Amino acid sequence: MSMYAKLFASSMAVAFLVAIVAFVITARRRERAAPEEVPYRRFGKALIIASILFVLAVTPLSIDLAERRNPSPHEVTYNGVTAAEGFRVAIDYNCMGCHTIVGNGAYYAFDLTYAARRAWTPENIRALLEAYAGTPYMPFELSERELDALTAWLLYLRDLNTNRWPPMRPVEIVVASAQLQVDEEAARLYRTYCSGCHGAAGKPVVAGAPDFTDPAWWERRLAEVGWQGLIETVLRGRGAMPGFAGVLTEEQARAVLEYARGFSQVRPAERIVVGGFSFDPSFEENLGRWYESWPAWIAYWVFATAMASALVYLFLYWYARG
Repeated sequence: MSMYAKLFASSMAVAFLVAIVAFVITARRRERAAPEEVPYRRFGKALIIASILFVLAVTPLSIDLAERRNPSPHEVTYNGVTAAEGFRVAIDYNCMGCHTIVGNGAYYAFDLTYAARRAWTPENIRALLEAYAGTPYMPFELSERELDALTAWLLYLRDLNTNRWPPMRPVEIVVASAQLQVDEEAARLYRTYCSGCHGAAGKPVVAGAPDFTDPAWWERRLAEVGWQGLIETVLRGRGAMPGFAGVLTEEQARAVLEYARGFSQVRPAERIVVGGFSFDPSFEENLGRWYESWPAWIAYWVFATAMASALVYLFLYWYARG
């Protein structure tokens, strides 16, 4: 038997008991009236008062007194373009054919609410859209207004109260920055330690060295070992290549690699993690609402018992008087 069934059964049992005891006590204090002496007016007033009290008690339960949980798509804007227009752009290009939005849509790509929250700032969101637009992952030639509209739409998705739904495992995604940021320190380190074999502009000058100007090489190696694997190669060495663990830090090695990737005309990339919590904790958190807590159950039981006691008592009063 569920908790609600137990509460209802117990409240009804107690209500009948309370009503009968109250009726017996009041009946003993007065003689039973003849049928023609039934106080219709007083009984009617009692029903009206009881109805008013019932309405006053129940009406607040049907009114949402909480603050608005989600923004309006007409109020969220970027460069003067609303999220509502961005939603129309997303529909035109069938974004949900690959992505999910709060768990709705296809599952070929990550949930857009998490991507927006990870990027967070309007500038970063716009940069992600610019980086992906026109690529095999997002093969659309978007106008500046469409990019602004989609940015506004992602800002709207970012601020949605989704109760941490849907639950997702941590997913590591490589995304590109909007522009090539030339790190002067990384350029200096590359010229000092790398250009002798890999060339000043990424073209190898030693046999066997990879061609840093070849985008396919970067794509293949990143797919094979990822950024961390490339960093380990720089620090520990590989084949004829010496290691630079005592010379470069892990952060410097990453910066040098990103600088070298710039020779392929592919903008530098960073890894982001979206999602990051399992189903069970999220499910339990979503169940932890007030109306399923012990204070709510007690309030429900007291309210049901009081109303049922009053109704049963009024019925007994009416029946006993004719």
